[in-house]
Amino acid sequence: MHMRSTHPLFPTDEGWPYPDVDADADLLRRGYTVDQDVDLDALQLVANTHAFDGLTPIERDALDRRFWKCESMKDLARSLDCTHAEAAAVLGAAVDKVRTRLAPDS
Repeated sequence: MHMRSTHPLFPTDEGWPYPDVDADADLLRRGYTVDQDVDLDALQLVANTHAFDGLTPIERDALDRRFWKCESMKDLARSLDCTHAEAAAVLGAAVDKVRTRLAPDS
């Protein structure tokens, strides 16, 4: 008996196993940056699902604004209603916490 499947054994570059046709348009519409070189599906497979658990709401907001919404540090400080130095400190603390959680030995 020979079995066949219409799905490939390994996912292709078009998706896991289906293409994310509307995902990029939706992200762009919501103000996010889309990087075609980053495979978000593969990242989710290896990312620590608890990487952001220890963040305060302001640290989570700072990470979101700086790295996903691509705000400049000047705009981030304005959004957080603080000085540039305070925004840098909040962002630095958030990055340190996430980096610690994502370290191979954690």
